Amino acid sequence: GAMRLAERRVIVKRLAAMHNIGAMDVLCTDKTGTLTEATIRMVRHLDFRGAESERVFRLAYLNSHFESGIKSPLDEAIIAFRSLDVTGWRKIDEVPFDFERRRVSVLVTDGTERLLVVKGAPEDVLRQSTHYEGEGGVEMPLDPAARADLDALFQKLGEDGFRVLAIASKAMGPDHASAALGDESELAFAGYAVFLDPPKASAMAAIRDLTGAGVAVRLLTGDNERVTRHVCAELGLPVIGLITGDDLRAMSEEALRARLPKVNVFCRVTPAQKERVLL
Repeated sequence: GAMRLAERRVIVKRLAAMHNIGAMDVLCTDKTGTLTEATIRMVRHLDFRGAESERVFRLAYLNSHFESGIKSPLDEAIIAFRSLDVTGWRKIDEVPFDFERRRVSVLVTDGTERLLVVKGAPEDVLRQSTHYEGEGGVEMPLDPAARADLDALFQKLGEDGFRVLAIASKAMGPDHASAALGDESELAFAGYAVFLDPPKASAMAAIRDLTGAGVAVRLLTGDNERVTRHVCAELGLPVIGLITGDDLRAMSEEALRARLPKVNVFCRVTPAQKERVLL
């Protein structure tokens, strides 16, 4: 068996691994970089109307440029989209990303204004916003009608297969010297940064071969439901049942075990929730 695999350029380090793979009847996989190309490209930067907005791009760029630590593929896509001169800006502080808040905030200044710039999952950023940037950058109340319009734009982008980050900001006082979780409130919603991450050409055939061999494929991803359904359709993976991270958070272990046989897609799940499903 190891010799036959070697002919296919596969190195077997543990012989028992071949038996384990042969006995496999369920395969759990991530989406980004496993089923998709992981060559994420930023393709649009949209305001509240869905029109291209330089303001949205500038805020997204400031956030990604000054964010500390390892850049995510989405940060790299924003920075690679187009270079901006930010030499007049400096970073004051940051609230790092975490999988519970699903956003990152940087406090920056150019000497005349001091801004908290927030980038993250649309659902969470919208929840923290009370205003949106309207015509001419004028802040308007984020009433139920405006909130519904922004949510509809987000849902439409997801249905078309685009990954989306929300961009918002908040003007801070000149003496505001640090950024804290409590600052991520009463935000002014600016718009959406939109990304494309197409499926791998080989992914559909791999899923088809696994299914034909009697292996059930389970997809676990941090992306939202609509973009996940779109990718599943492109890959030929029927969605039998779907559970979100919010669903998981409310489930007991007994309820989860009862649902597992009827579910093959888990979306908006954190790394800890993925581990819970696997174990």
